[in-house]
Amino acid sequence: MSSSSSSWLTSSSCSPLSVDSSSPTSQLVAQWLRFIFLSPCPQRLLLSAIDLIFLITLLAFAAQKIYSRFSSNANSGSTITKPLLQDKDSDYKVTLWFKLPLLVTSLLALTYTVLSILAFTQSNLASWRQIEALFRLAQAITNIVIVILMVHEKKFKAPKHPLSLRFYWIANFVAAFLFATSAIIRLVSVEESSLEANLRVDDVFSFINLAVSLFLLVIAIKGSSGIDAIRISDVIESSRTWLSNDRTTSLYGNASLFSKTVWLWMNPLLNKGYTTPLKLQDVPTLPLEFRAERMSELFQEYWPKPEENSKHPVGFTLLRCFWKHIAFTGFLAVVRLAVMYIGPMLIQSFVDFTSKANPSPYEGLVLISILLVAKSIEVLSVHQFNFHSQKLGMLIRSSIITSVYKKGLRLSSTARQAHGTGQIVNHMAVDAQQLSDLMLQLHPIWLMPLQVAAALALIYTYVGLSAVAALLGTAVVFVFTLIRTKKSNSFQFRIMMSRDLRMKAINELLNNMRVIKFQAWEDYFGNKIRQFRQAEHGWIGKFLYYFAVNMAILSTAPLLVTVLTFGTATFLGIPLNAGTVFTITSVIKILQEPVRTFPQALMLISQAMVSLGRLDEFMMSKERDENAVQRDDKCESDIAVEMKDAKFSWDDEEGNEALKVEELEIRRGDHAAVVGTVGSGKSSLLASVLGEMYKISGKVRVCGTVAYVAQTSWIQNATIQENILFGLPMNQKKYKEVIRVCCLDKDLEMMEHGDQTEIGERGINLSGGQKQRVQLARAVYQDCDIYLLDDIFSAVDAQTGSFIFKVCTKLYKFYLVFERTNFI
Repeated sequence: MSSSSSSWLTSSSCSPLSVDSSSPTSQLVAQWLRFIFLSPCPQRLLLSAIDLIFLITLLAFAAQKIYSRFSSNANSGSTITKPLLQDKDSDYKVTLWFKLPLLVTSLLALTYTVLSILAFTQSNLASWRQIEALFRLAQAITNIVIVILMVHEKKFKAPKHPLSLRFYWIANFVAAFLFATSAIIRLVSVEESSLEANLRVDDVFSFINLAVSLFLLVIAIKGSSGIDAIRISDVIESSRTWLSNDRTTSLYGNASLFSKTVWLWMNPLLNKGYTTPLKLQDVPTLPLEFRAERMSELFQEYWPKPEENSKHPVGFTLLRCFWKHIAFTGFLAVVRLAVMYIGPMLIQSFVDFTSKANPSPYEGLVLISILLVAKSIEVLSVHQFNFHSQKLGMLIRSSIITSVYKKGLRLSSTARQAHGTGQIVNHMAVDAQQLSDLMLQLHPIWLMPLQVAAALALIYTYVGLSAVAALLGTAVVFVFTLIRTKKSNSFQFRIMMSRDLRMKAINELLNNMRVIKFQAWEDYFGNKIRQFRQAEHGWIGKFLYYFAVNMAILSTAPLLVTVLTFGTATFLGIPLNAGTVFTITSVIKILQEPVRTFPQALMLISQAMVSLGRLDEFMMSKERDENAVQRDDKCESDIAVEMKDAKFSWDDEEGNEALKVEELEIRRGDHAAVVGTVGSGKSSLLASVLGEMYKISGKVRVCGTVAYVAQTSWIQNATIQENILFGLPMNQKKYKEVIRVCCLDKDLEMMEHGDQTEIGERGINLSGGQKQRVQLARAVYQDCDIYLLDDIFSAVDAQTGSFIFKVCTKLYKFYLVFERTNFI
């Protein structure tokens, strides 16, 4: 670099730019852009302009506030504007998110004040020192104003930083990045003898300022001021919860920013696991904001409204729920990209440093310091990116699973037939996991072109036109990968379809295993399952074949690109030294990882798009009408169930009438029995009361809470006590009475562990009568107003059934019992 062209880069004085007017327009524009963004003087003017705009903006807001206060002074004494009740129990909590920015800004204000004073004392040495003093003074004033602004945030309990301050921190980071870039260029390409001493100190300070600006950028993106409004009653309640059960504490939720950055919050758990085997109560719970209940509420809150007419509601909702997490992981990916090539860029400087006869120790220390800081930032950004991406994937998976489960409970009868149990299980097990896995590869996809462009630009600075050969080689690899990935996408879709069919067949097989065993159909249905597996295996084999070919070619691509680049450089006569070879080899080696993972990222995106389409179809399925049955918690009359001119259908699209009830009234305390032949509509009548059938017309009114006992028993894989309580608190007296009236006392006496006996899947270790009585006990323990019993006595003997009937009727005479049976 000639002295004429680099004087503006190596001097703090505002040296003019000397350009050759005969140069092409593109080169003139490039020279002016380099001068504006990389020269110390224009950089200082740019940062001073940012400071000035920020201060003017604050002054404008302050003037508007003062004007509005004086204009409303006439109503200041009115009691209308004052709250009726003062919230004396409110308080605030200042977290580390407030203390650290305040401390950092205060230190910056102090530092810039000292620097401005020193610059003013030396203003007689050079005229440009006066400009330097004004520049430092502007920065000092700006940071002092920010400190005052943050103190006012604490006074007024502001939950978020103002937008003007957040935009200033973002702009300040951009300026600090330009300062650090100029420092790196001067360090790599400018001789030490031609560099001013004060500029050398400024370069070191620019790296420190970049780290500070990076921290303030995180605060700006987060937005929160770190001031949390709390109520004293909430604090007392949380203290009670802490004292009653310390396991509710989340190590991650209570960790400081520094602890989260270097994972110190894991040390207590790891130390305890090192000394003693961990138990379930040793594992801390999740923070409240990460639990499945909160994720489900968040998903429901951001679900698009009908008037928005969204074509991809699931993806749109996930984006609205987690855009902050996605933006933060994207920021971490950008930080990693910004520092990953600093190591290769310093190789030439290290080679030149070791080649000198009498190298300066200062230069070596600066090189080592830059490399240490860059690698530290790269390591932290990489691991934080992986951690937050996986955490984001888990949150998305949790929200999808809970939302799919709730949607499955609201499906209409036709939609329930279209989306079988196997398909719903696949939505929760496969589709949710596909979207979770995508989070690690979401940002590398769009950062890949930027990373390749940066690598090629760096190669071009060392070997010139030989970078074109590297570009062509990389382009050929990309085109080949895209073509092969498009074919792999069709295979992936076929795999998902085959997997749905196989899961559906396996679920039906397991649900009807008793009938299959009785009829000796094991071989026939086993062959059916094997056919589904063979079809899925065939598509998986084709997919893996294409994937293996892609990986083989991409694994050898970096070596081929390296050989092609050096071969072209040798052919063109471009000199190659040790620094150049090591630098280019390092750059291509860094480029190897994104090139290798690019097909996998494309594959994950294709799988995620297929999963999103399947979830969109399922989540947009028709739901049953919640208003079909009028439900009242409190009844003014004794009528508990009422139907008038009601017509029902199992098909909500065609509306073929399956059940017709002209008039039905059942009073509270009655015991109504529905008796009829098989297929006469007994179960349909109960389903219509529950709201499971599509109501064509008429009126259906149910007064009170409802408990339903199905003909086919539903038993959890848990203890008998847990099956009966079903999440309700234990009432010992009530629990023993329920056991007695459901004839379970003798059965529990014969069991080794009593009601703590573990029940297998689908109640495999209980008889049919025991399973029916357990689920009857569960319904009785709920204390509902209406009990719908669907032929519960068919699985128990006559004596037990008679006892249950008499005791339950006598004990619960004030409740409505609506029973369906095939016989009396």
